Amino acid sequence: MNSSFLRLVLLVAQRDYLRTVRRRGFIIATLLLPVGMAAVMFISSAAAQGTATDSTGRPIALVNESALVLEADPRLTPDIRLIDRAAADAQLASGAIRGYYVVPTGWPTPPNVIHIEAPQTRTSLLEIASGGQGQVELLLRVAQLRAAGLPDSALGSLLTPITFATQTPDGTPVSDTELAAGFLLPYIFALVFVLGIFITSGYLLQSVNEEKENRVVEIVLSSIPALPLMAGKILGMGAAGLTQIVIWLLTVLIGLPLLNAQLSVHIAIAPVALALTVVLYAVGYLTYGAIFAAIGALATGSREGQQLSSIIVLPAIIPVVLVSFFLRDPNAPIVWLLTVLPLTAPGAILEVVAISPSPPWLMIGLSLLSQLIVAGIAIVGAGRIFRATVLLYGVRPSLGRIIAALTGRA
Repeated sequence: MNSSFLRLVLLVAQRDYLRTVRRRGFIIATLLLPVGMAAVMFISSAAAQGTATDSTGRPIALVNESALVLEADPRLTPDIRLIDRAAADAQLASGAIRGYYVVPTGWPTPPNVIHIEAPQTRTSLLEIASGGQGQVELLLRVAQLRAAGLPDSALGSLLTPITFATQTPDGTPVSDTELAAGFLLPYIFALVFVLGIFITSGYLLQSVNEEKENRVVEIVLSSIPALPLMAGKILGMGAAGLTQIVIWLLTVLIGLPLLNAQLSVHIAIAPVALALTVVLYAVGYLTYGAIFAAIGALATGSREGQQLSSIIVLPAIIPVVLVSFFLRDPNAPIVWLLTVLPLTAPGAILEVVAISPSPPWLMIGLSLLSQLIVAGIAIVGAGRIFRATVLLYGVRPSLGRIIAALTGRA
């Protein structure tokens, strides 16, 4: 590979890089993750402030018409207020309360408690469930146990809630948020970066189609051969994609400690995983970028190029859909298969890296090798097809012409 070839590749790469990073769509897509993370932090902060108040924010009116003796206990049911039916109706009419509960005559046969609300209120089912049902049920159960003669000392033991805690083998506690993150992180990790691959590859396809439609490429090819032109385009778009990925990773590095402090959890991504993400993204983009470039060279127009590329997108989504297999066993045969197949490898290997406590180097090596082989073949093929079909704008090349181009006879 001589210096003039590299110079031409870098010249095209610089031109396409600058064109891409200045696109409004690219800037918006790049800012989506930082803005989304800021929104998550704002919502979690607002939720934390909201949970600092009591459970309902208003008293729970309870009317007892049964023979069961009810005694509201501020320690167990701090929001319940026992009142008679007339007072409840008066407060409901005045708007002092939005509704009240009635323990009807003969309770617990049948065991139905009635919720009364004003017709214009229309309290949501979620608000009813969270705003009083639990405390009413607890009060009734305590009254039943006391009526059966159970002493208060036994009541305290029975009513003490059983808590469950998760921890690692060395005794480190694991919160529910961390458990949820352990499930969601691989899914989001792969989805975000696969989207990044396709955003950048889509710009590459769009660039090839635009230059073919505008016939600008015919002028360019008079100065730059097809192979360095196509290689430069792929390299320039890849550099733009890496710029996007670096911004996203910096957002994660800055935002994750702040989110951990806000939620009092410990969600971490290993530095090795972050470094591997850059490498795996670059190789994944090379694979799909070269294929998209070949599609752009083959397509007779932008619409046909988008239709053909949508078929290629489907295999990349398979690992995201089958994330449960990765979570269940990262060494399962289906996981190995998806990480080695070139079209499913980008998303699959990113999920494995996000899940595994230590990088599975053999799987990573085989995945990279398969993708690099396909990328190399696709780059050379894209250049040859582009050179052979550039003058056939609006005309679909025949299969024989495509084969001749790929074998270097056209």
